[in-house]
Amino acid sequence: MKANHQTIQSLFQDAIRYDEPYTAHLIYFATRKGKVEMQDPAAKLYEMTLTREEQDKIRDMHTADKLGMRTIKLYAIKRNPTNYVFYFASNAWDARELHHQLYGCWENHLISAYNQMIDKGLYFPDRKITRTFRELMKETVVFPRWVCEVGM
Repeated sequence: MKANHQTIQSLFQDAIRYDEPYTAHLIYFATRKGKVEMQDPAAKLYEMTLTREEQDKIRDMHTADKLGMRTIKLYAIKRNPTNYVFYFASNAWDARELHHQLYGCWENHLISAYNQMIDKGLYFPDRKITRTFRELMKETVVFPRWVCEVGM
């Protein structure tokens, strides 16, 4: 579909498919408030004005993940000055607890690494393949999960 003929609905579907939660929450909010309709051209979304209060509501919905787009997150824990351990977990506590079980220490500082790392590739020399964190997450059925330890 050409961009100038794209509807709000197709943009919303793309936002879900391609993991763009801010766009999905913006469309959800705008349709609920009657600012746009799903069959409107996508350009209408970018022409609408939002008050500061509305912007804050969208941000809060996105932060709370009201649409449930990112129920599993990617966390990193710095193990030593050069290594990070990565976990898939629904919350920081689960990642921290699994780290304690595996490494025997409680770490207070976790990094939410989803936005920065989800599409980064990891090379697995034993299988001679490269996988992104996103691909690995799709293959995972049990959470929390230790993903890997990477030297930086």
